[in-house]
Amino acid sequence: MKGTRLYNDRFRLEEEIRSGGFATVWRATEVGHDVPLALKIGRVTDDPDLNRSIIKEAELIQRLQHASIVRLFLLPRDDRAPVAYARAIELPGHPFFFAMEYLSGGTLGDMMKEFKKLSLPEAAAIALSVARALDHMHQKNYAHNDLKLENIVFRYPVVAGQAYSPTLIDFGIATRTRLQAAAGSIYIMSPEVLAQAKMLAAPEIVGAVDHTKVDVWGMGVLLYQMLGGRLPFEGRDERTVTSRILKSRPQSLLELSKDVPAEIDNVIIDGCLAKNSAYRLSLVELGQILRRWGEDVVASRDFNPGRKRRLW
Repeated sequence: MKGTRLYNDRFRLEEEIRSGGFATVWRATEVGHDVPLALKIGRVTDDPDLNRSIIKEAELIQRLQHASIVRLFLLPRDDRAPVAYARAIELPGHPFFFAMEYLSGGTLGDMMKEFKKLSLPEAAAIALSVARALDHMHQKNYAHNDLKLENIVFRYPVVAGQAYSPTLIDFGIATRTRLQAAAGSIYIMSPEVLAQAKMLAAPEIVGAVDHTKVDVWGMGVLLYQMLGGRLPFEGRDERTVTSRILKSRPQSLLELSKDVPAEIDNVIIDGCLAKNSAYRLSLVELGQILRRWGEDVVASRDFNPGRKRRLW
């Protein structure tokens, strides 16, 4: 597909950035523009729900206008209003696609591979930006549901002395804030979502999942990884991970890092990763705590993955 031109020769596919079960993201160039952009192209499938998912994602991003959420670029049309998505008629099956800004700073996951752990101010500054993006979504009655290191991408390479630019991407399983549980990665699922996904509880018990609290759980997982250098729930197989999410308490961050105060350990483990969602902090409460540690914090070290390898 590299070199293929789409949308009446307007876009040229340059390099595949990432590929998932529902879509593939490409770095692309646009005729008459020097700045690259990203095209998300859906997979060709006979499942109408999967075909519809990329349309729903484009429509959702169009509704979201926040500095820490990836920006959608509307597709122009002659003598008609621009659209959020279109069909790539040049590709087999004519999949749907949409255009986004190209984020050049690498993922939070790759940052963690390089640094292993972050200091509390670093982690709080990054998490605060993500929390503000989520709050914007929640105010519009949507939740992300898929918070993981790979879905946080820096808009620009991280430079010591400058502010971080973490940007939330991948809204493929975003839902209304109170709906049935969505699909997702087992290792970051909250207990209530996991129970429904694995059919461990009756639908009437977990049918009305509060996805704002699912996102708070996701924030807890992100913070635990940034500060502790590992996931809060690990195991040799999916069954073990499932059991630990439902029944086990994560290892204290005080045992994994000498720089984490007891207050933050409690906030993450008891305030974000509580098994019962009713006992979790609200996103606003978590944000207020993160502000104390991360407001106006700038990067203390450089992170530029482009020097080594291609990354989004």
